[in-house]
Amino acid sequence: MITLAALFIGILAALLAGAASGVLVGKSALGAELSAYMGGLYGLIAGTVAVVVTAAVFVLF
Repeated sequence: MITLAALFIGILAALLAGAASGVLVGKSALGAELSAYMGGLYGLIAGTVAVVVTAAVFVLF
């Protein structure tokens, strides 16, 4: 149960952090809304892999 909660919270944090960093980096070039969408997408993709691998390591060891 704790592992599933950690997966959910980690993936949500990756999505939000990606959106926030996308706005910080690309706001002036692309606009705040588009850069938030793009940052959220790439944050979700990269963050999900990192969260799943970390959770798997914690479960195995």
